[in-house]
Amino acid sequence: MTNTPLLSIILPSYNNGECLPATIERIRRVCPKDTEVIIVVDGSTDETTRFLSRITAQRQHVRVIHHRMRRGKGVAVRSGVLSARGQLIAFIDADMAIDPSNVTRGLKWLERDYSLKAVIAWRKIYHTNWMRRLAHTIFHMIAFLLFRMPYHDTQAPMKIFRASVAKAAFSRLQTTSYAFDVEVLFRAMVRGNRIGELRVLQRKTRSSLRWHLMLYTLIELHRIYRTYIAQCVIRALLKKRKRHNTIDLFSLRHLVLWPLSWPLLWFTTCLYILAKKPANLTPATRAHRTLRKHDAPRTSRGNLRSDRGGSLGFFLR
Repeated sequence: MTNTPLLSIILPSYNNGECLPATIERIRRVCPKDTEVIIVVDGSTDETTRFLSRITAQRQHVRVIHHRMRRGKGVAVRSGVLSARGQLIAFIDADMAIDPSNVTRGLKWLERDYSLKAVIAWRKIYHTNWMRRLAHTIFHMIAFLLFRMPYHDTQAPMKIFRASVAKAAFSRLQTTSYAFDVEVLFRAMVRGNRIGELRVLQRKTRSSLRWHLMLYTLIELHRIYRTYIAQCVIRALLKKRKRHNTIDLFSLRHLVLWPLSWPLLWFTTCLYILAKKPANLTPATRAHRTLRKHDAPRTSRGNLRSDRGGSLGFFLR
């Protein structure tokens, strides 16, 4: 019988092959010796495979998951979490935007306080370009306004969960973009899980954020919001007891924001269509898109089936 490792670390990677050896070595130095490292290659087009063949030959606790095409950071982290074997599950960026030593700090906090179900990073010092800082500020304000999440930094690229909490949240994850953190934290929050915040420093790294990705993230944030409203309506109709004080359908906040959100959604969708022109796609991206019909799951009749499901079933499964 194999021993269960204390910690599993997920490294979602898209064209970060040259960063992986240094990241693995840093994890080996600052994290427990039996730490399981899961690298999820999300359709990389660089020489990541060459770097990984060298790493897996030297490291016993390193596993690799390959996605044939780029499916999004949310899907990459979900694949790693569902295959993790550790008692605690963490994920950080492959380029070490936040040093892995902070994972050890969060690990010690979780070991001291068992009532704590997760620890997330809070970037008090944030070295990045102005576009990413602006996007982070706007996104955080919108998330707080819609969901009243009491966290200072939902998008920090370091989070540690107890395995049961992580698998329950990620097993139903539907968000593929950078907004997946909001969905995961919201799922954990409405179930009454206590989440702590750990102050960290994020160093400046190469940003993969683009305008069309920012717009798509806002579109997915609206999808999370409307499914949240659907949950509130069904709970109100069924007269079920509220689990958390953030579920307040008939508050003035939702009565004002719900009608206003739809024109903003249509406007954002139009901007996204204009920003994401097919002419700007690289040959590698075009090749990956041709694989979508082969990777998509199918029903018994052979029709394409969506993994996202309907709005009403989002939080009610």
